[in-house]
Amino acid sequence: MIHRKHSCPQRHHRSIFIKLLLVLIVTGFLVVFLVGVLFKIFFDSSAHKLVEKNVFNYVEYIIRDIGVPPDTLRAKQIADEFAIEIRYESPGFVWATSPDSPSIDEVLRSCRDQKHSPRWWAHENFVITNSDGSQFLFFSNMKNVFNMPPGFIFSFLFFLIFILSGAHFFIKKILKPVHWLTEGARQIGDGNFDYLIPVRKHDELGRLSTAFNDMTQKIKEMIHARDQLLLDVSHELRSPITRMKVALEFLPASKEKKNIQDDISEMETMITELLESERFKNGHGKLDLQEHDISSLISEVIANYKKSLPGVQLKDIPKNIKLKIDVERIRIVLKNVIENAIKYSPQGRKPIEISLKQENKNICILIKDDGPGIPEEHLPYLFEPFFRVDKSRSRKTGGYGLGLSLCKKIMEAHGGSIKIANNEGGRGLTVWLLFCKV
Repeated sequence: MIHRKHSCPQRHHRSIFIKLLLVLIVTGFLVVFLVGVLFKIFFDSSAHKLVEKNVFNYVEYIIRDIGVPPDTLRAKQIADEFAIEIRYESPGFVWATSPDSPSIDEVLRSCRDQKHSPRWWAHENFVITNSDGSQFLFFSNMKNVFNMPPGFIFSFLFFLIFILSGAHFFIKKILKPVHWLTEGARQIGDGNFDYLIPVRKHDELGRLSTAFNDMTQKIKEMIHARDQLLLDVSHELRSPITRMKVALEFLPASKEKKNIQDDISEMETMITELLESERFKNGHGKLDLQEHDISSLISEVIANYKKSLPGVQLKDIPKNIKLKIDVERIRIVLKNVIENAIKYSPQGRKPIEISLKQENKNICILIKDDGPGIPEEHLPYLFEPFFRVDKSRSRKTGGYGLGLSLCKKIMEAHGGSIKIANNEGGRGLTVWLLFCKV
């Protein structure tokens, strides 16, 4: 099974929740902007004259209330109450609620320059000329209109943050199945076909989760059927192979007999590896853990390959490194890795180097060869059952792709791991066997 690295924690700019929240915010602003534009167009084209007429009638009512010339106390009271400024000009009397208000001549001049109605200027100034020649100027006091309480801005920001947080919460809740699907894909990628995604809703994401669970179940059934077939065939092959071995003993020595014995030995190795892998997969391959000197075990294993070219040599192997291991199964791992290294190392190349490193509680065995290496695209699949880079499966280039798969299961059963990578420079391969020393 291919193991993928866990993705790094999500960043905000990659979060689908943040993106959806931003889409909602931008959409809201665009809707408000569009409504404002449409309102302005309607206001300028249709309601402008109606509003001007109503304002004009209202201003006349104010003039009747304050009188001509105006009662300054009453005018000041009205100006403060309705947030407006009032200016009165006559040949003998000039008065204004604000000393900064523009003169009526300045307003009329600006109206002419900007081609506005003489009564309407910039939507906020109104000039009324009385029959006696006096004039009133009314304009809105926007400063007073927007005189907000001190805590208004903070209250506005608080409620805005509250609304955005609520929107984010509900979006995240609605899209929670996306997290479940991501975790489900990771679990399936790691070989956990028993993992099921929770299905709490029956919307599109709920139906997608249900389909994902159905797909996982079907894949699990297909893999189980394949494994069961291989297991049944392997069990059935043992009896005829045993009979063949017994029959061969009665034949005279010859080249043909030797070839048949080699074929039978290869089949036995394949069946043993297949059955052993199945035992580990189903939890029946319990380890017989004993404290053992790993350096002495390495020396015992390589003693079997003294005459095998290009040779095996120890390098930097400390003595008395005790590990709690299943000796026979770790022996299988070492033999498989060393035999692969010898098999793929042409004569005349450097010998296979075996070294051991100890870092804190970790013990790492390195097996390095000087062979051709493996194409990078094949490295993630090396621990797949029955995967081989060389598809010919000839006796010269190895067995049936079960050895490394079994090695991986044995190492993981010990709480360790196995890793394979090409050497720098493009020549050779290095295998790491990592043990966690308790």
